[in-house]
Amino acid sequence: MKKPSKTAAELEASIKVEMEDICDEPTDMSFSVQPDGDSWKVQVLQEGNVDDAERREMLERIAARLKAEFDLKR
Repeated sequence: MKKPSKTAAELEASIKVEMEDICDEPTDMSFSVQPDGDSWKVQVLQEGNVDDAERREMLERIAARLKAEFDLKR
């Protein structure tokens, strides 16, 4: 069954909204959604002031779930 697709910008916005729902404070972590073979991946561009492993994990968990739901519109 084919999954619905979203643009990279739509996927990035979905991830950001979910992260802000989970986090007490806004995240200054910069990331982008990039094509990865037949799928897509999240590339963390900038960590903010600290290397926040917890937020990086959260970002990757959200992305993994969304990856199961949506394809990247090319």
